Amino acid sequence: MKYLLTALATALTVALAAPVLSEAYPKRAIEIVVPAKAGGGSDVTVRTLQPYIEKELGVDIVVLNVPGAGSVAGSRRVVDEDPDGHSVLVNHTTLLTAIALGKADFGLDDLELAAKGVSIPLVIVVPGDSPYSDIASIAKASVEGKIIAGVNLGALNHFTMLLVESKVANSNFRYVQTGGGAKTTAALLGGHIDIGVLGASEALRLIESNDAKVIAAVSRERIDYLPDVPTAIEQGVDAALSIDFSWYMPKGTPSDRQKIFSDALSVALSDPEVINAFKKRGISPSYTDGPDAIADVRASFADIEAIAASLN
Repeated sequence: MKYLLTALATALTVALAAPVLSEAYPKRAIEIVVPAKAGGGSDVTVRTLQPYIEKELGVDIVVLNVPGAGSVAGSRRVVDEDPDGHSVLVNHTTLLTAIALGKADFGLDDLELAAKGVSIPLVIVVPGDSPYSDIASIAKASVEGKIIAGVNLGALNHFTMLLVESKVANSNFRYVQTGGGAKTTAALLGGHIDIGVLGASEALRLIESNDAKVIAAVSRERIDYLPDVPTAIEQGVDAALSIDFSWYMPKGTPSDRQKIFSDALSVALSDPEVINAFKKRGISPSYTDGPDAIADVRASFADIEAIAASLN
């Protein structure tokens, strides 16, 4: 009888432990959705981190490109996935503009923000021979509507200029559709626009060739590799916006699974090889998680939402 009871106790212990063991995470490949085309900035950023996250988690990371609808299509895919921690969305500030403009049929509350990691600062640029050297001078010239700003209407560079304009009394820029960074650069160099917004790394080569001048960094602090460029805030314009990459999971994903993934991301972003690779591209491997990350995203969204309301 003694041996029978021992055997039953052992069997019961194993049976009770089985559900706990089945909750191990991750237990299969994790799919990271990039809502943009392969080969673009977002894609390269994620694929740079891919092997380092795999090493930390011990499972394959599958990067899936789902472009379309200004990043909404790929983002929606993750919103609809099971909240088991095996589906991750990497999107940046463009998601906030899409939601604010009503282009998405979901909101930030339909996703869990696991972490913020990787940031590309934005800068305001003018042609190399422009007579304007700071925000005040070009804003003053814009009063009569003669300053043409090249943007991708409704996108992040447009919102950045609108944010600056909203903070400078009487400024009045004229907006024309140029597109993203490459097309805006072409319009700037061709003399078709007076001002534009670029990623700081895109602007760097234009500065080195004297084809353009950076009149402000739209960031909280000066950019390491552009130390002589004052921020908009230093110029008395309370505007800060950047291409901040956020890592989301479907609503309801257990917090412990979010933490396991975000910890792996943190380690990956701390790797010297990753830091060096990003530095060459003018990217900051910044990292924030928990309430601080949520507060940061909510603060950026509040600014963007206010601008969207004025547009509507």
